[in-house]
Amino acid sequence: MKRRDFIRLSMIAGGAVAVSPLFTPLFNYMGYYYNELRLISKNYLVVNNNLGLQGFPKYKVANIKDLQNSSCPVYFFAYPLTNEPCFLIDFNKLKGMTDVEFKNPYYGQFRINSNYPKVVGVGPKNSICAFSAICVHLGCQLPAQVLVSSPSYPGLNPSSTILHCPCHGSMYMLDQGGVVVGGPAPRPLPLIFLEYDESTGDIYAIGTNAPYFSKTRPTSNLIYDPDYSYQIPKNPACTTGG
Repeated sequence: MKRRDFIRLSMIAGGAVAVSPLFTPLFNYMGYYYNELRLISKNYLVVNNNLGLQGFPKYKVANIKDLQNSSCPVYFFAYPLTNEPCFLIDFNKLKGMTDVEFKNPYYGQFRINSNYPKVVGVGPKNSICAFSAICVHLGCQLPAQVLVSSPSYPGLNPSSTILHCPCHGSMYMLDQGGVVVGGPAPRPLPLIFLEYDESTGDIYAIGTNAPYFSKTRPTSNLIYDPDYSYQIPKNPACTTGG
């Protein structure tokens, strides 16, 4: 082999070794996404979903009587995973609001949002919406059941509808779609799309407008997060604080 060819081959081999660490995570992620993730999603979904990762299951989360029979403005449920806490919030009971409507903060992102430029409340007074109870900053569970007198305190302040995370101070304004109004959260709080059956009073979750929480490692991404253990508070869950 000529010296020039040897040097060229050595440079190519050295370059391949240098960039190989960059490709390994990508290949691992692709394998995880197309294989393990599909299996894991079926194990942890609250109800079977034939569409797998391409869609969300329609799942009954409550009946209107569950909210009407309680003075608490929030009602907890799991969706779309068995360990993923979410909550219904009745803005009429929280703040006297009816015909609730706000812009979808994630409109134009993620395929499911294409039909939802706005989000409207459901129920007899069109005042019930739903959100994830997991902070998108670092995955802490949000204390939506703790009603506080000021948005400065961790918990949910009825007058401002601000939900304040106790971990690092992220603040979400719920009556504006969960937009961030303080703290380090990088994006709005995900919400859950709802359907209401007037004939039965049943409330169904039919999808979310964004992933609830994600980190860079695929093993902690979206479908099952082994690093966190969440609890679904028992209803009625309201307490006071601050």
